[in-house]
Amino acid sequence: MTRMGDSYQTDKDSIWAAFFKCDYCGYPNIALMAAYVDDGFDRFDANSVFSKNDGSQPFVWLPDEPLGKEFEDVPQHIADAASEAYACFSIRSYRAAILMARSVLEATAKDKKVTKGNLASKIDELAADGVISEQIKDEAHEIRYLGNDMAHGDFTEPVSEEDADDMLGFLATFLNYVYQMPAAIRRRQEARKNRRANPNV
Repeated sequence: MTRMGDSYQTDKDSIWAAFFKCDYCGYPNIALMAAYVDDGFDRFDANSVFSKNDGSQPFVWLPDEPLGKEFEDVPQHIADAASEAYACFSIRSYRAAILMARSVLEATAKDKKVTKGNLASKIDELAADGVISEQIKDEAHEIRYLGNDMAHGDFTEPVSEEDADDMLGFLATFLNYVYQMPAAIRRRQEARKNRRANPNV
């Protein structure tokens, strides 16, 4: 982290804040610290704030965690992994995002009782069973192709933000088709049946 500009005292007593830039991803972060003049922490120093802090007055980073994505109607363990892919993307860990997306495909196949063969054959079987459409199959294979490079340690070619963004878009479409659209249709069917059963309600 590289500090950007001077620190300042917030409206809350003894709480100081400073803006930092992540040296890796370039995004801004805020450091908050309970700082007292008599403790020598009246201002953030570019370096000594870290060395002076003995742990009794810890600083807090904001945001404190990467940004994921919620996937309603998706099994929790699969939704959590998909959200982690988006969290990786939010901090520009594009290879990790793609690897997680590929793992979500594997987890979904297992959830749908497709367990034999490699990922390519599992995707094809999901399509053959009608779990996914031909278009979704093609999108899933694109995730697999790029994810295989990451899984096999082929890091010589750079992975761009556009690459990762495309793969996460395909992943969201995949999960929507497999879980979210069927759940939405079931809710609408149930609502329609209830209206017919209770026409005066």
